[in-house]
Parts: sequence; structure tokens; C-alpha cells
Amino acid sequence: MFDPSKKTLVFDFGNVLIDLDFEGCFQYLERILEVDWSDRRLPEHIIKAIGQYDRGLIQDESMIWAFQQVNDKTEAREIVKAWNSLITTMPAKRLDMLVDLRKDYNIALLSNINSMHIDYALKYLKEEHGVDDFEVYFDHVFYSHMVGMHKPDVEIYNHVANEMSVDPKDILFFDDMKVNIEGAKEAGWNAILHEPDKEILDEIEGYLEVGFNVV
Repeated sequence: MFDPSKKTLVFDFGNVLIDLDFEGCFQYLERILEVDWSDRRLPEHIIKAIGQYDRGLIQDESMIWAFQQVNDKTEAREIVKAWNSLITTMPAKRLDMLVDLRKDYNIALLSNINSMHIDYALKYLKEEHGVDDFEVYFDHVFYSHMVGMHKPDVEIYNHVANEMSVDPKDILFFDDMKVNIEGAKEAGWNAILHEPDKEILDEIEGYLEVGFNVV
């Protein structure tokens, strides 16, 4: 239960709590779409669609069609598999970390995510760790496609702080992307960049020592 006397830790989901495999996802898409994306940059119409999809402005079918515009012979189910291959694993110890941290802090989740990815991630957590309700690990959960906003836009950070009724200076945010950290700081949050190749379990104590003095 949210405790206004406690400070608040806000976690990004991908590459902070759950591991992502961008390279594997690119390779899967290249294979099924029969394209060469060696520069690892998607076509502009797909980048635009992802931005809309993560904000909940388009549905699954429109996101799938964006990829089929590259190769309309590729079946939808293969695109879904490739898209979801981005989501990989989340060790149970990270769930335990959230439980431990919640004794002393309010815990929230703020993620740029879409309906296919969250459905896949929740299915994974159910099958791998028996987690029936992932949201019970948090006092608040904010998914970009549900709130219609997207990091690093300042409006989403303001929305989150207002919804939690928390002073921005009492928030410490962890994200793996510099641009998202900069957006949070612009909104008055304390924010720390987490490098994806590091284990959050090994870093969290140091992050908390720096704590609420990093705006």
C-alpha cells in the first residue's frame, strides 16, 4: 500500500527489470521479412508506428501491417513472434528485490511498452515464476500504451508524479536510456542511468546511496 511518508522508487521495465534482446529481435525480423537492416535502423514508417503503438494510438493489427508493408508475404503470426523475441528473461531474484525494497520505499513501474509486449512478458512471468499478478509488486504501474503518453516527454513524468501525489524531488527513477533520464530530470525527478549490461541487483545499493541528490 502506498505510504506518503516514504520516498518513491520508479523502475523502467525493459533492460532494468526484464532483459531485452534487440540484436536477436532485429535478426529475427530480417530473416522473416527478407531484408538487410545492417545499420540496425528500422524504416521511418515502422519507427512512427512504434511510437504510436507505444502510446496506444494504434492497435496490434496496425503495428503488424507496418512490418507487412516491408514484405506482405510475411505471415502475421511470424511477425508477432519476431516482435516478442525482444523480451527475454527476468530472474526471480529481481522480484525478490522489489519485495525487499518495498519495505522502505514506495515502488512504481513506468514503461514505454505496448499491448503485445506486455501480454508476452506477463505470460512469461506466469509460466516461469508463477506470477499471477505482476502488478502486486508495485504500488503504482504506468504503461505508456495505457496512459497515452511516452517517455521521454515531460508530460508522462508529470502525470506519474500527480497520479501518485508525490513531490518530484521525492522520486528516484531508474532507466536504461539517457534520453529518458534527461526527461525525468527535466520534470524535477532524481534519476539514474542503469547500463543494461550490469545487473540491477548488484547496482541497486549504490544507486540508493547516491539516492535523492542526483537531479
